[in-house]
Amino acid sequence: MDRLIPFTADVYAGMFARYNAETWPALVLALLLGAVALICVRRGEPRAGRILAFTLATYWVWTGWAFFIQTYAGLNWAAVPFGALFIAQGVLTALWGGVLGRFETAAGRTRSVEIGTALLFAALLGHPVLTYAFGHPIDTAHGFGTAPATVALIAVAALYLIYGRAVLWLALWPVLWAAWDLASAWTMGLWRDVPLPALTLFFAAWLAAQRLRR
Repeated sequence: MDRLIPFTADVYAGMFARYNAETWPALVLALLLGAVALICVRRGEPRAGRILAFTLATYWVWTGWAFFIQTYAGLNWAAVPFGALFIAQGVLTALWGGVLGRFETAAGRTRSVEIGTALLFAALLGHPVLTYAFGHPIDTAHGFGTAPATVALIAVAALYLIYGRAVLWLALWPVLWAAWDLASAWTMGLWRDVPLPALTLFFAAWLAAQRLRR
């Protein structure tokens, strides 16, 4: 891992500060899109699945391009292929859930919806709280829907809002990224970055176990 992470934790955190400063309007838009999608799902709107799919696809594509290719590539040669995979995940999500309408959302206060909602709030608040708790500058926090760790967790949260086994394949890349992200944070000793990918892995595994039993 050390050869694949040719920088220190401070340099990595500083990159997020610059990224957040340069792209902050994207965070506002990501929050608005997420709020609209969640409200539509919980109300059982007819097009909630498509709205959720296109919202999630936007997060994947934005992060792949703006974070990996435009920002992270200056530190790590692996950023461009990672960015391409994020963009590909976004395109697949848009096609499967948005264009083909394969996201059948679970409306109401079911356990699955409540878990998905809780994970969305974890993606929103988790990293800023951890950043503050560990004494890092708050401007280095990973934003909701604009940073890889939050997007992977949001993706798993979204799958809790959708019925059926047919969407489980969309968890593959979030799981792979979360595993890489967790290993990277561990290698750098950046402990504030450990909980989000750990949550992604745990709840993805739990979701798969529950869906495959049915």
